[in-house]
Amino acid sequence: MSRGRPPWSLGGYCMMIFYLVSSRQAAELVPSPLEVSEVVPGATLGGLYAALYQTGDFGTLSEFSAFPALVRYEKRRGFFVPFSMVESRDDLPGYKGAWGLRKECASFEWQETKDHYHLNVLCGTQRIVSIDLNTRRLTLPIRISFPFFHVRSRGVISYHADYAARVHLSSSNVDIPPESPLTEYGLKRKVMTTLWESTKILLHPPESERNVVIPEGVSEGIFRVGCEQPDLWGASGSVEGFRPVLSSRRKERRKPMMV
Repeated sequence: MSRGRPPWSLGGYCMMIFYLVSSRQAAELVPSPLEVSEVVPGATLGGLYAALYQTGDFGTLSEFSAFPALVRYEKRRGFFVPFSMVESRDDLPGYKGAWGLRKECASFEWQETKDHYHLNVLCGTQRIVSIDLNTRRLTLPIRISFPFFHVRSRGVISYHADYAARVHLSSSNVDIPPESPLTEYGLKRKVMTTLWESTKILLHPPESERNVVIPEGVSEGIFRVGCEQPDLWGASGSVEGFRPVLSSRRKERRKPMMV
């Protein structure tokens, strides 16, 4: 699919579920030079993101990702996002993913009624997560820009997405199977569930950072950072290759920082 030049636009709805996560546990998953940023003493902010894009430059597309921590890089803060899962190999150009962020193929089972949303995310036959979300009457119009960070090779990639949506404060039941790699994230103390409806998203291209190389192919969502990085999920694209990746992030710990 030809996506044109960035920034890209997407439209649809998405779930964002936020958790307080132990800073000590998050520090084991966050690679240097990023540093865990605390929102309260001893805890940072992590969470889950699931979206069904129905309009825009990418066409119809489901996406799931998880962020283990709010992080700081130099004088900026944003969410560390180590991976993303999408539903079609057509959306995995060159199996590289946009901006060096590893993208894997998954299947999505969506069910929607008037005030209820249900989602299963599977990688092959392995269930990654199940989410049941119930919307509430309180709805707020929100415009916000979310900053994100990703580390590849020795380079830091930063990018941001602008969101405009009607946001429903909601309740949710999240089931993460014991064998899911998400068990490493420590997502137990839920603080907020939101449903973003009629969402309009403007996804900006990556910003150049130290040791980052962004060639002309960025408009197709493919680029290198320094030298090529090994496949993070293993050749099979299965969840078995994910746990060693999390372990490899624990080589260098940094003291968490208060916001």
